[in-house]
Amino acid sequence: MIIMQQIAIHFQAAIQRCLLAVVVVAMLPTLCVAQDGWLYAWRNQPSGEFAADYRKVDPFQPIFSDADLEAQAARKAPSFLTQFTSNVKTSAQQDAAAGPVPNVPPVDALLGDDAADYETELALPFSQQPAEGSSSYGPLDELMPQAETELTITPRQVFSNAPAQCNDCFGWQVLPQGLMYKSYLAGEKEPRMQFVQLYDTRSKQRVWDAVLGGRIGLLRHGNYDSANPQGFQIDIEGAVFARVLPDELSAMLQGSDYRAGLLGTNRHNGTAYKWGYYHVSSHIGDEFLLATPTFNRVNYVRDSVIAGVTQDLNYATQVYGEVAYALGMEGGAKPLEFQFGTQYVPVAKSSLLGAPYVAANYHTREDFQFQGGFNTVAGWGWQGLRTRHRLRVGMQYYNGPAMQYQFLNRVENLYGGGIWLDY
Repeated sequence: MIIMQQIAIHFQAAIQRCLLAVVVVAMLPTLCVAQDGWLYAWRNQPSGEFAADYRKVDPFQPIFSDADLEAQAARKAPSFLTQFTSNVKTSAQQDAAAGPVPNVPPVDALLGDDAADYETELALPFSQQPAEGSSSYGPLDELMPQAETELTITPRQVFSNAPAQCNDCFGWQVLPQGLMYKSYLAGEKEPRMQFVQLYDTRSKQRVWDAVLGGRIGLLRHGNYDSANPQGFQIDIEGAVFARVLPDELSAMLQGSDYRAGLLGTNRHNGTAYKWGYYHVSSHIGDEFLLATPTFNRVNYVRDSVIAGVTQDLNYATQVYGEVAYALGMEGGAKPLEFQFGTQYVPVAKSSLLGAPYVAANYHTREDFQFQGGFNTVAGWGWQGLRTRHRLRVGMQYYNGPAMQYQFLNRVENLYGGGIWLDY
């Protein structure tokens, strides 16, 4: 019985506390009004003076007055719909000033009854907006930052879906198509893709000469024509010239020469020039060195400056010549070397059918007391319509110093055939 009385007393006390809390919450708006709106007194109106606001009686309403919201909206950039409506009205006013336009309804009729909802009196132009930091609405700027203005550069001005189509226009290009100075078809040390099987009548050996390399343009100031480029261009080249002995155990690698260069090229009408630097170094194959331990390996290196010229005699025939001088050399290399030749490469009427070609080259080095190597190639080839890359099949004949620079005291007499891809 005593426990039931205590529960009743505690329940009565709890009911009294709840009623008191309800009364306090109900009286809170009245107390705020009695305090003359002290909870909102910090808010300044556009006039700069404190003004009464009907929403002060309700603490659950937004803390900004209508005047605050309208002033902040006036400072924002106009919306797309506002700008569109303003442009339509402005255009209509200009047309009306210019003269009557027959059978054109009024602008308000075109926009409908809701046109009044999109008036632009409060939307100030960007040029009349107050500068950042100069506004008298500091708290409003922090709580409601201004909208960002439109960018002046659009993606269409930065990116393009298609390259320039004007082949005769001159300009700067990165990684242009085509070369102004082509590789010599019969040059035995030109960077290209190649696989040729040859037979040496002197050593009675069958050899495979494979080349992995190429030349590309890095930067051009000239036209956009890839088939007949004109102007100035910087090229980079590189290749590895490997010789394999297929009849030996595991088809051993006899040696490989490495070449890398940076060239400046120029072409005007039918005359092309090149100048620059190239490095060549020769290495012996490990398996060949193990099989012939008495072989005297040399560290053949040439670092040379080079200059050359190619002249078109007609649409299909060219003659060329070049000179190189080694500024750094090792392993029996000497400074001077010369190269000259001619080639006949007609452009086929049908890129699918192709056309014949023939080329001859003479390369002489001071290493061999200017004893030169004569190389000639002939066969059938195909050319790309835009890039003028050449895919060739045919026969080759070479007589002269060893094409692998490790063998300074060897003379070769090679003939055979294969496939080439020139850039």
